[in-house]
Amino acid sequence: MMNNTIFYPDQLISLIETHGSKMSFHKGDYIYHPGDETTYIYTIKKGQVFISRMQPEGVELATNLISEKGIFGAVTLFCGPKVHATYAKAKVNTEIYKISRKRFETLILENEDIKTEWMHWVEIDRQRSITKMRDNIMYGKIGALCSTLIRLSNSFGEETAKGIVIKTKITNQEMGQMCGTSREVVNRLLRELIQQELITIENKVITIHNIEKLRHMINCEDCHIDVCQVF
Repeated sequence: MMNNTIFYPDQLISLIETHGSKMSFHKGDYIYHPGDETTYIYTIKKGQVFISRMQPEGVELATNLISEKGIFGAVTLFCGPKVHATYAKAKVNTEIYKISRKRFETLILENEDIKTEWMHWVEIDRQRSITKMRDNIMYGKIGALCSTLIRLSNSFGEETAKGIVIKTKITNQEMGQMCGTSREVVNRLLRELIQQELITIENKVITIHNIEKLRHMINCEDCHIDVCQVF
């Protein structure tokens, strides 16, 4: 919903595509694993990628669902070599471009406009992380679910006569990973939202009928559309 208002770092994306190399991944393929060196920065040309980490208790937490024009990978620049704490996995068949971190650092230093755009993108990404943590910590599992549904609606939503249709299929298992909880808990919480007539689900496609109620449940701060995203 409202995708035309979302900030996309078009100059950065063009830089990666122009100076990088193209790669293709099948659904379920891993792009990198925890412990791999942060060698490359990636942007998605087509498809979707989950960025996830495995918690010590064995719970998988999906921190980001990135789609076209998303940037991920070695995004901590000018800090020397590091290793990934997360893994990146293709949710669907996906095409990406990658560029080496060192090459990317050199290129953005050569262009003030691109450097400014990078700082803008990093700040938005930081704010997204902070607000996700707030919703998950302050409002528990139902808060995490409502927050995720709202963010999905902003990233993939389409307004219709029935409500906001989230135009990407999300399984309950994936929803649980995005909320940091189990599939069973998500099943129960989604049933409660369905009983309250706040949402409906058909063929894994979610329609939100009362997004204002979802926002009220997490005391939504009416964040800018750039911040309230899943990527």
